[in-house]
Amino acid sequence: MEKIRKQPPLFFLYLTVFITIVGFGMIFPLLPYYARQFNASEWTVGLLAASYAIAQFLLSPIWGRLSDRYGRKPIIIISLLGLGLSFLFFGLSDSLFGLFIARILQGIFSAAAISSASAYVADVTSKDQRIKGMGLLGASFSAGFIFGPGIGGVLSAVHLSFPFFLAAALALVNFISVFLFLPESLSKKTEKLNIREGLFNLKRMFNALKGEMGSFFILAFLWSFALTNNEVAVPLFGMENLNLSVATIGYFFSVQGVLAVIMQSVLLYKITHFFGEHRAVVLGLTIMAIGLFLVPFANSHILLLLFMVLMTLGSSMTRPTLVTLVSKQTKEGQGITMGIFSSFESLGRVFGPLLGGWLFSTFGFHSPFTISAVLILLTLVFVVQIKGFFRN
Repeated sequence: MEKIRKQPPLFFLYLTVFITIVGFGMIFPLLPYYARQFNASEWTVGLLAASYAIAQFLLSPIWGRLSDRYGRKPIIIISLLGLGLSFLFFGLSDSLFGLFIARILQGIFSAAAISSASAYVADVTSKDQRIKGMGLLGASFSAGFIFGPGIGGVLSAVHLSFPFFLAAALALVNFISVFLFLPESLSKKTEKLNIREGLFNLKRMFNALKGEMGSFFILAFLWSFALTNNEVAVPLFGMENLNLSVATIGYFFSVQGVLAVIMQSVLLYKITHFFGEHRAVVLGLTIMAIGLFLVPFANSHILLLLFMVLMTLGSSMTRPTLVTLVSKQTKEGQGITMGIFSSFESLGRVFGPLLGGWLFSTFGFHSPFTISAVLILLTLVFVVQIKGFFRN
């Protein structure tokens, strides 16, 4: 129960997170095509992308509380079954309304998967080894983020709905695997489920911002905002400015995915051991911001890929290190803490897609990347100098 030696069954846990985030990311390279197919405006298509994260933002805390009360495994099982059915529904939908319903359901069940998976890793790792466990979980998370658009772009050549049928099949197979092979991690469950605080826990989120971990939650929001903003803006930039195909952009995202996995599964532990976890977060976000700032200056596909790689190296250092710090410092249940953390990430995934396309079309192709980079750097100065980030 103590160390990451219990990794073999965790494969299914990591696969759960990967499938969850793949489903989120697959839609981005397909957005222009869905817009044409259903005669939707740019705002409507952006709202379709963001509806997933809106549902996730609202439901993550309650799923976290449920996992503290009933255990991690039952919630993960429910999430995989729900995800599989919602992916299938998305692929079969023949109307914009159907796509919105399917996307919202994906957000609801992904909220259960992410918060419960993070709490599971915290349950089965010691504080010293937690960065390794969260690094592997983060590798699954980031790989899903990056491979999602890649899978969506490449497999859409078969049929526009084919990527979602594949995601549904993977989710349902993993549902069976988790049911059979993943043991319960929670040894002591909470005695009762507290609903009085409100179903969506907005008050607790607000209080969390004022607490000692508020800086972590702000940075988690910005990381998620910048990453999803980029996933909307890069396809638009590549197609309109460099005449790249959807498949080529998909391949670029896949390269990012490979690098993210290598960084988080092999290099992250060494980096955090050398710099310390707080400094690793600052270094990762700084590198990510520099990569974002440079992307719109790419005048060839090689430079675009190079700047995307730089952004990925920084991004891959950030998320697992942040969640490790939160997990170590929380004084509450891991489930509810991870639920709150997931809600801040989800909030970033709400505004990222919505603002990415709007900024691109309204203020020019530089704006999504530049604004994301500047926001990250200004916030880093704030939390380091004013909030005393390194003293936490």
